[in-house]
Amino acid sequence: MADDETYDIFKLLVENVIMPPGRWLLEQFGVRHPHEHETAPLFAGLAFWALVVLLACALVLRW
Repeated sequence: MADDETYDIFKLLVENVIMPPGRWLLEQFGVRHPHEHETAPLFAGLAFWALVVLLACALVLRW
């Protein structure tokens, strides 16, 4: 029961938070159909959010 809830939360997070910025980034770099592939938007989205977190940490720590 808890595994299903965890899977649903993880799937919701990936599909609604990580993938859209990844698709947008791929569109900006000229990928014609970023919606057809699953892994490229996932990794691009993860890289995007990693950069956001890094920049937020740098802003807080005044690097």
